[in-house]
Amino acid sequence: MKTRLARWIKKCIGTSMVLAGALCIGFCLSGQTAYAATAYKDVEPNNSHEEAQLIGRNAQTPAQYVSNQTSVYRYVTGTLSNDDEDWYMVGLYTSNPVYLDLNPGAGTIYVDVFDSSNLTVPLDTYEFRKYGDTNVYRVPISEDGTYYLRVYHTTTSISATYYFTIGNPQYTLGTYVHEFGRTSLPARDTWEDFVNLDQMPDVPKEARGYEITIGGCTTSVSSSRYFRNQHTGWVATKTTYSYKLAVTDESLLNQVWGARIVSTSTSNHTITPTMTIRYVASDIP
Repeated sequence: MKTRLARWIKKCIGTSMVLAGALCIGFCLSGQTAYAATAYKDVEPNNSHEEAQLIGRNAQTPAQYVSNQTSVYRYVTGTLSNDDEDWYMVGLYTSNPVYLDLNPGAGTIYVDVFDSSNLTVPLDTYEFRKYGDTNVYRVPISEDGTYYLRVYHTTTSISATYYFTIGNPQYTLGTYVHEFGRTSLPARDTWEDFVNLDQMPDVPKEARGYEITIGGCTTSVSSSRYFRNQHTGWVATKTTYSYKLAVTDESLLNQVWGARIVSTSTSNHTITPTMTIRYVASDIP
């Protein structure tokens, strides 16, 4: 949970926004940015579905997270005092998985999710504990439309703050290093090997690479290095022996990756080839 707690500390709270009735849920469904700011702060009264506050789904992609593009990153902050409850409405659609990620400032907070056809019985109820194991849930939706969130807690003696996103998941950055093992590289010869990262348990789910580096020897041994995966042929790295990857499904780590080192030396050397992939991963269980 350290990553989500760090985000809580780093994020500053945007100014409160009074939502005009003329704005419609269509902005959210179309994927357009409905507001200049991406931070929503709960505005009272929002204690029933009739008073539900309109918010936008988090639409940030892995590629935008890597490049620090935050214009479509949307989050909500609020405070539950005593027997308070906060209602929100948001446009969601089935073209992307929907994740609800909430961090409570204290105690346990619950979120009921309703579709607009039944505001009495929730589709499901999600529990978020201050020190709980799971603060991210996949929310199954059956069709595009307007959905309602009821945020509440059952401990009336405390005032609890919260921070949540709904829509695309949040992301974290990481680095994966694979060492191929010590080997001999004859003069003017070529070494290459492959590894199936889909079989590595420490590779995060749905991690996508954004930079790959082939290392393990000095420039005097090789100034010509390459990588490949199941979607590319051999690709030459730059003079830094690193290559910027497009953050797409083609750069998913859970596939077969290859590394190649071509000796540019006139003598034999012993090397320990490495492949380092910097990646972005969805912050989901």
